[in-house]
Amino acid sequence: MDIKQNAKTINPNEYRLTNILQLPPLFKQTFLMALVILVAVLIVSGFYLRFGPNIVKRLDNNVGENLMKFAQALEQNKNTEDAKRIYEIATRSRFAGEFNRTHVFYRLGYLYWEDRDYVKAAEYLKEAVQSKEFPQISAFEFLIDSLLQIQKSDEALPFAQKWIEKARKREELANAQYYLGKVYGTMNRMAEAEEAWLKGHKVLPGSKSSSELAFLYKKQGDCKKAVYYAEAVLKAGLLSSRESAIKKIIEQCKKTQESKTN
Repeated sequence: MDIKQNAKTINPNEYRLTNILQLPPLFKQTFLMALVILVAVLIVSGFYLRFGPNIVKRLDNNVGENLMKFAQALEQNKNTEDAKRIYEIATRSRFAGEFNRTHVFYRLGYLYWEDRDYVKAAEYLKEAVQSKEFPQISAFEFLIDSLLQIQKSDEALPFAQKWIEKARKREELANAQYYLGKVYGTMNRMAEAEEAWLKGHKVLPGSKSSSELAFLYKKQGDCKKAVYYAEAVLKAGLLSSRESAIKKIIEQCKKTQESKTN
């Protein structure tokens, strides 16, 4: 009688697992750790392939903003030289928002204006105002002043005219008219300078335009008009640094009128 031995079929995977479990503990720990690391790498790789490019793009787009914040902190701590260096790096970086980009050019130009480096100031301030959507209105004053300082009145004129178009607040418009008149004055176009200052006075009586009109009419010998605009300056109290000069105009005009009466 043939005796048949019952043979059990062994699954190869089960055999491998059995062998692994029979390994010494150190080998088992190493194998399990390698398995965990492999799974983690696969998960991270899959995540990066799915989301990585967008995350990297967002970080790249925000480089300019991050540098801007760093430079602003340096500027607030009066570390202007380092602030300028960081702002300059930011001008070559990408920004998520156009307003932040033009703001960087404005702050950099302003710092150079403070240092009386008017050539560099004008270079950066031009970039700050030329954006179609987000021009930095506050940069116009320092840009025009910089251009006048380096005797480029012809170049300053279109920026002064553009400033008037962009100005929305009363004080901004009055200041823009004052600078337009100042540009015309350096070009010896006094009739146009007078017209610009008259508009500035109308927008904001007692402003810088009023002061310029007082000096202009005093120079022309029209004391009646000179006193009128000089008194408007004193009444408004907006120009404390010019008050002594304005009072002098009034005194001189009164003496002139008294001498004519006598």
